[in-house]
Amino acid sequence: MTRRLIHILIVLQVLLAGACGKDVVAPDDTKDPDPGGGNDPGKEATAVINVATCNVLKPSGRREEMSLDNLTVREALARSIMDTGADLISFNELDETFLPGGPYSLPSSCATMKGFQWKLEWPNDIKSTGSVAYSYANGFAYNGNVLRLEECSYVWLDKTEDRWYTSSTSAYLKVGSPERTCIRARFTHLASGKVFWFFVTHLPTKSQGGAANMAAVVNHLAKSTISEKPAILAGDMNSALGSVAYRNLLSYWSDGNIEATWGTLSGSSANYYYTVDVFTTNHPDRRIDHIMTRGCTASDYHTIVSTYTLNGKEWCPSDHLPLVATVTL
Repeated sequence: MTRRLIHILIVLQVLLAGACGKDVVAPDDTKDPDPGGGNDPGKEATAVINVATCNVLKPSGRREEMSLDNLTVREALARSIMDTGADLISFNELDETFLPGGPYSLPSSCATMKGFQWKLEWPNDIKSTGSVAYSYANGFAYNGNVLRLEECSYVWLDKTEDRWYTSSTSAYLKVGSPERTCIRARFTHLASGKVFWFFVTHLPTKSQGGAANMAAVVNHLAKSTISEKPAILAGDMNSALGSVAYRNLLSYWSDGNIEATWGTLSGSSANYYYTVDVFTTNHPDRRIDHIMTRGCTASDYHTIVSTYTLNGKEWCPSDHLPLVATVTL
């Protein structure tokens, strides 16, 4: 056998060995080669984000000795927001003092939240003429390293009819006081490409009236907006478990926190500051801050407690504790 023929036979043996799978390490079936599902067209990507809702309460409603003019109180409020560790946060009861450049600017107070974008400029007041104000306004902030904001807008909610308005002039004659709005924002989760909607609202109190109807309007607004995409609703609903407004919301949204036995609001509007002991008393009827979902799931609900010391007691900087949940899209 010539040397050339021997060489050809050796090459053929190598090729056949490769074709038969010899010396090939078998894949480890216990490992997911693509945990995010991004490279498999038949496997949908998932995303996990932390979502928080914070009612910060207007400074004008605070008792003088515990007002936001007290730097210690402001620092405690900022700390409670930063300690949420959230990627996406809704805010209620904003006014112009909380806006960028305001004396109690949230972006400045929470400067250590690197990469965060703040959308707080959402006027809420309704008038027959003139500019609108920021009383009872809603807002949100998000981590720009995790999420990309695609679009956002807001509407005024009707108090008695199933409709909403995009201008204060249109809303003036129909909505009535108190003025309440709902923000809607569309986001993309950068790592997974997941698209979802985020709704932020603050419904009226029982004495103000209209919460049940406005809850239904929020459902209608969301239904007309999100199509089949996942969605999150967050805010101070002023609606405890068992109320008509809460039941209306549950006809469209899911509440992963329905079994909780602690409250996120304490006492009446006559008192604005509470100790940790008051907050941690089991009062489900006080739990009016909610994070609800549709087409996704929320879990690991918990509140954030950041306090300051006054007269030998530990006090919370607002009459609400920030509520946090983990949302899987």
